[in-house]
Amino acid sequence: MSIRRLALASLVWAVGCSRPAPQGAGPSVVTITATDYAFGMPDTIPAGLTTFRLVNQGKELHHASLVRLGEGKSAADFQAGLAAAMKSHAPPPSWMTFPGGPNAVTLGDTGVATQMLEPGSYVLVCWIPSLDGVPHVMKGMMHPLVVTAGAAPSPAAAEPPADVTIKLTDYDFQLSQPLTAGKHVVRVENTGAQPHEIVIAALPPGKTLQDFIAWEEGGEKGPLPTGAWLGGVTTLDVGGHSEFAASFAPGSYLLLCFWPDVKDGKPHIMHGMAKQITVS
Repeated sequence: MSIRRLALASLVWAVGCSRPAPQGAGPSVVTITATDYAFGMPDTIPAGLTTFRLVNQGKELHHASLVRLGEGKSAADFQAGLAAAMKSHAPPPSWMTFPGGPNAVTLGDTGVATQMLEPGSYVLVCWIPSLDGVPHVMKGMMHPLVVTAGAAPSPAAAEPPADVTIKLTDYDFQLSQPLTAGKHVVRVENTGAQPHEIVIAALPPGKTLQDFIAWEEGGEKGPLPTGAWLGGVTTLDVGGHSEFAASFAPGSYLLLCFWPDVKDGKPHIMHGMAKQITVS
């Protein structure tokens, strides 16, 4: 897997199938089944607070990144804009915006993320590349999604209660308190000046953040120096927020942002947006 191309491509989604739950006091729930390289999920869901469950049934790492399209834009426009951006290593067009989604989970695992969805046209994308270096989105891992207007619950009243907040800045992760062993609902807020994401990976015993950075800087040769990937939130626009749920065992973890920088196109991890934490 090429993490660098994940950063530079950063426009893909992994999704699966399920019928959204009726609107009520809590969020609607949509299950996205990710395989190699397709998504099983509904084509249309109602607007409002939505929890996406990403079930990775593939043999590779997958995530589900939501991309909202500007008025009048289609999935075909998205593909053309993506191809142009990747060819020139330029930022995505301004009519693409990023409301979040469940981030990468290891094969066989499930990631959960909750965000408010406005009516409009979207695509779900997986930006993660295969071993051959080709991003999954270029292998067909994208799914058009229409979000229809309708009564939506108040986000302040309906969002799951979070016990930890992580703020994304340029270029750091600021935790409201240390993570402890067990299950957590984490609120993620992008307070930076450009889009950011958060993905969490477990570190095997004896491995450190420096090992991961050395692997990245060395051209991503050899085995990936991480254990399981626990999810997080895919790219959030400036001012955006989302929530994810994950269970942590005692040990060391990495918090990472692979989104390309607006100034030089380098992944934010190369600007220092990579943090090692200890869960006890």
